Amino acid sequence: LQHAHPDVLRRMRRPHDVEHTLRMLAELRAALPGLTLRTTFIVGYPGETEAEFQTLLDFMSEVRFDNVGVFTYSAEDGTPAAQMPNQVPDRIKRDRYRRAMLHQQRISLENNKQWVGKPLPVLIEGRAEEQSNGKKVTHRQPLFVGRSYRQAPEIDGLVFARGQATIGDMVTVRVTQATEYDLWGSIEQ
Repeated sequence: LQHAHPDVLRRMRRPHDVEHTLRMLAELRAALPGLTLRTTFIVGYPGETEAEFQTLLDFMSEVRFDNVGVFTYSAEDGTPAAQMPNQVPDRIKRDRYRRAMLHQQRISLENNKQWVGKPLPVLIEGRAEEQSNGKKVTHRQPLFVGRSYRQAPEIDGLVFARGQATIGDMVTVRVTQATEYDLWGSIEQ
């Protein structure tokens, strides 16, 4: 989606209509319960004001995306945006990046906590090594790592689960704990 303020989207030459996007996302969620939404945003695009940035944060709060990537605008030689007036200083871009990521972390944690106590299908991708104070820890039940349908490979969080499984298995994990990015649980037999 790149941004949520109409003026920023216009400067980006993005054809998005924010109200249309909100309606479309609401319709998708109504039609597909359990739908996971992820997107990326750019902060610090030339001319972005604090008010426009706040509109983006408000949009994130309203939509409550499950996963969000935030990038700071970087001028590319030969592009129209590199020649635009009102380039946002790097210090402000970094601050907006930090604020947007913290804002999304709170949303992601709340979203992930809704999975505690529920079953979730997970593809087991490997075994996780556990360490405590720099020493390898061994438990009776191994700790596996995998992904649910909610998590894009190499981008989003992981699911960690104890129990019996083989790498490549599709298992059901009963979620017992949630963090901003990851879920923890037990493999149901």
